[in-house]
Amino acid sequence: MAMNLQQRQLQKQVLKMSQRQIHSLNILTMSTQDLNDELIKAAEDNPSLIISDEFKGRKRLQKESFRISSSSKEGELASENHQAALEAYSDNRKSITEHFLSQLNMLNLPPSEFELCEKLIYNLDSKGYHFLAPVSLLDKKNKSHTIGLLEKCMARIQQFDPPGLCVKNMEESLFIQAKQCGKAPELALFLLDGKLNYLDPLKTDKILAKIKKYLDNQKKMIGLTESSMRYTDFKLTESEIENALNFIRGLDPFPARDFSTVETHYISPDIKIEKIEDNDIPESGTIVEDNEIRLSITMTEDNMPQVSINDSDMKILESKELSEEERKELSEKIRKARELIEAIAYRQNTILRACTEIARIQIEFFKHGPGHLSPLKLQDIANKLGVHETTISRMSNSKYILCEWGLFNIKYFFTNVASTSDKNVSRDQVLHAIKQILMDNAGNKKISDQKIVEELEKKKIKIARRTVAKYRGLLNINSSYNR
Repeated sequence: MAMNLQQRQLQKQVLKMSQRQIHSLNILTMSTQDLNDELIKAAEDNPSLIISDEFKGRKRLQKESFRISSSSKEGELASENHQAALEAYSDNRKSITEHFLSQLNMLNLPPSEFELCEKLIYNLDSKGYHFLAPVSLLDKKNKSHTIGLLEKCMARIQQFDPPGLCVKNMEESLFIQAKQCGKAPELALFLLDGKLNYLDPLKTDKILAKIKKYLDNQKKMIGLTESSMRYTDFKLTESEIENALNFIRGLDPFPARDFSTVETHYISPDIKIEKIEDNDIPESGTIVEDNEIRLSITMTEDNMPQVSINDSDMKILESKELSEEERKELSEKIRKARELIEAIAYRQNTILRACTEIARIQIEFFKHGPGHLSPLKLQDIANKLGVHETTISRMSNSKYILCEWGLFNIKYFFTNVASTSDKNVSRDQVLHAIKQILMDNAGNKKISDQKIVEELEKKKIKIARRTVAKYRGLLNINSSYNR
């Protein structure tokens, strides 16, 4: 078939975001803790950006942290008791990373070797194994970063206390421990050098047969003599194998077990919503009110360090002492710092405006607590703010509201319609109604899902029996047969 070439002109509209817009959306998505880390990293990279009150903000973040708990009295009591038990037995142990870094800082190493050792330590997981392949840590632009230096650094860390870490798996860990011991039987080193599978099943006669078969195959290889084999100084008897097994049993398969593996994650509120008296005027934030309640919505900016542009850099830029290249470089740093500050302001403004609309729509919740959420979608708030739905989704990611009823993820306030009645009823309201019906009929253990449906209809909530069963499961309540 002949190939026909044609030219056509198409007109279409394409929306593209600038790097500045993408950066602002990334800042909006971050949690408070992630944003703190981002600001600290940005200040380290850009001297034109100054962080004030950094440590104060971090301490407050830890002291004023909260944990999500049940809103019921029983749930609160159980949560407090559990929290008290956890705090009474807090884990004060160092992590393996901290322990290795303290040992590394005691050594006087060349900068390139110290840097690579530090990378290797940060690359270890909680078990002391490599997270990424060590070769990927080499800096290709640094000529001193060679495979030889990498092996030297790995060998150095493997000798740290406890030995046998900075390895790829447990088998290599045991092999390193055996070599450093200095008294390891040659047969034990032979088995630990990639041949632990010979110990399955753990019978000396079976292990002996596998080793003999391996050595026979090695001798048959062209150009490989007995003297050139790696392991030759051991006797192949069952007693020697038992001796090697006893040595292997004395090694520690988990050298990092005595170090902390749990990282504490703190949850702090981004927004505080408080009831205020009619005469009280809040210093900041916004106010939402109706005939029964008056709410103050404020940002909790005290758990985030304040950022500003370095005044000295601004004065230097205005002076005539800089060359054209230096002026251009300094201007770029100040521009990046200003863009970051504007992105943070956009984040804070978006969160405050969105939470103000949430408080206005869900005001019944702030009056009466859980069980009184109205149906609310992300698109509803997006329409109020004049932004895209995905912006509200990013805003609500890992952000929390603190009120008198507890600490809640912002996404908690978005709930779908769950009833087919004339009046829209949210899933939260239906769950609360089912729970209330079961509590009111606590003496009647055999109340069925169909009976719950009938009781809900009296409250003008119409849902199917299978929906009741689904919601009852969400409440962790057994069926009438098992109650």
